[in-house]
Amino acid sequence: MFTDSGTSHGATETFMKSSTDASGEARKERDPSGISHQVRLLGVVALKDLRIEFRSRQAFQTTLFFALLVLIVFQFAFDPGDAASRAASPGILWVALLFPGMIRLNQSFAIETEEGGIQGIVLSPLDRGVFFLGKFLGNWLFLLAVNLVIVALFLLFFGFRLTGEALLLLIPIVMLGLAGFSAIGTIFAAMLSRSRNREVLLPVLIFPIVIPVLLAAVNGTQEVLLHAATGGYASWMKILTAFVVVYLATGFLVFDHVIGE
Repeated sequence: MFTDSGTSHGATETFMKSSTDASGEARKERDPSGISHQVRLLGVVALKDLRIEFRSRQAFQTTLFFALLVLIVFQFAFDPGDAASRAASPGILWVALLFPGMIRLNQSFAIETEEGGIQGIVLSPLDRGVFFLGKFLGNWLFLLAVNLVIVALFLLFFGFRLTGEALLLLIPIVMLGLAGFSAIGTIFAAMLSRSRNREVLLPVLIFPIVIPVLLAAVNGTQEVLLHAATGGYASWMKILTAFVVVYLATGFLVFDHVIGE
């Protein structure tokens, strides 16, 4: 009798404890401040921007056309077979990659500034840092899609025949360089979203700050194209990674003040 009663009482306590744990886990899953929920919101923001851009295709075509125009101008200005031209080719590539990106960054907050969208975001429970990461991710993926085409055209125009191993070394440099550019660009695009002169001010503010990323990206690209990725490649990749992390962390922490002003 007593044994059965103790066993029943213990089973009841175990059931109540498991029920409490399950309800606690359910509350955590429904908690809007949970990590999984914030990650989903990050994806929603990024996918929203990408769907709008690729549905209209205006920004994609404009950015691609401008980058292609830059490559054509440099091809006619420099002899692709000349040694000096090949030495300058990493810089030419990054000019073609970054300058057209200003078109995308200038328009990245155009939707939010229409009809008080920024005020709606400020009043919403969405974490401002998560919103920054979502906008950054949308900008980065858009530029990556455009600039991978530009990299292929650059290799064709300037006569570089890279092996598969060299391409696998070049792509991470492009990805990290564009990530640093997109992080800084997203911060300043939000800061200037309500300014009438943002098309003029945005390049003036971005390029001085993005110079460390640009220098590391150009030198890393030079290691791949001209020096077959010698020991300097790893050093430049570490520098690129460090600056991308710093830029993303800075944007995540200060975006609340940037978008709230």
